[in-house]
Amino acid sequence: MELYHFTSSAHLRGIHKFGLTVGDVVTDIEKLDGRIAVWLTSSRSAEGHGLGGSAVDKTEFGLSVRVPEDERLVKWVDWAKGNATELTRRRLVAAGGQSSETWYLFFGWIPPGLITDVISTRTAVRIDNWGEYLPEVESLRGVSFEGRHAWQNRLFRDFKHRFQPREHLFEKAAPISKA
Repeated sequence: MELYHFTSSAHLRGIHKFGLTVGDVVTDIEKLDGRIAVWLTSSRSAEGHGLGGSAVDKTEFGLSVRVPEDERLVKWVDWAKGNATELTRRRLVAAGGQSSETWYLFFGWIPPGLITDVISTRTAVRIDNWGEYLPEVESLRGVSFEGRHAWQNRLFRDFKHRFQPREHLFEKAAPISKA
């Protein structure tokens, strides 16, 4: 089955080296709980997938992927009904995920050889040597299939650290006097 995966130029080198190995699949947005799977879509458009808000432009390139049709491939809307909380499902759609009916999850590794095309969404130009599109120093480090759990642990740790309540910052503050 041909599906699509959208990514940034900074991720191309790592994907070329390791393939598609990771994606954060939130199952409970309140508990910051989730699974690891590769996000795919049947849509050729990068719009409506909630890819904004990142430090990199995850809509910059569209990858055409020949995905094995087996038990590892599931349609997100069907899978999420039994695996993600109602609040999580609503928030993902509300955060720019209007195309959620086109989403798929692949619970496994997609080797680089199954990526059949890489197209710039800005210019519609096919990129032939996409693994070398950016110099290594400008590319983000890829994630091996074996390293995917460490990647997820770092992701959740960093997110929790960034967004945890900061009451301790105000413990030593002087009380506000009423004049």
